[in-house]
Amino acid sequence: MTTREKNLLAFLGVALFIILNFVAYTNFYSPQIRKAESAVQAAESKRKAAEQVLALSEEYEPEIKWLERSGVAETTPQVAQSKLQALIRKQASARKLEVRDSRILPFQGGEHYDRVRVLFKVTGMERDVFSWLTSIHLVNQRQVVTKMEIRPKKSDIHRIECQVEVEKWIITPTEVTP
Repeated sequence: MTTREKNLLAFLGVALFIILNFVAYTNFYSPQIRKAESAVQAAESKRKAAEQVLALSEEYEPEIKWLERSGVAETTPQVAQSKLQALIRKQASARKLEVRDSRILPFQGGEHYDRVRVLFKVTGMERDVFSWLTSIHLVNQRQVVTKMEIRPKKSDIHRIECQVEVEKWIITPTEVTP
């Protein structure tokens, strides 16, 4: 083999080596670097968000303490609405009120808690309706009557028709991402 052939073979070997390194870099190494950089950016943004929450924790501390003292566990809006509706219906039945209508209203989401709502229309004796209203307005359990409309029944002056909207504040479960 001549020196010219040896030089050509060495040149082709070096060129092939450079091309293979370039292909390996663009196909294997560079995507992994970009993936690692995006993971670092995502972690940095999560860290900044956590620092902001920590900074605001002093501002929201009284509300958090109140929620913890109330002792209500986390629940979903659907479960809370059905339990609220069942409780109000049970209280109305215990006082022999006629439930004319009961509806679950759309829940209202919030930043720290959600509000579930139900609407009830009942008819009964005046003292029974007022007793029922005081039994469903439970501030310490975060359940309040927010709207109320009372009208006398036209056919019987001792009976009244009452329409109430009851809201309950709940803490929704936080999503845990794996």
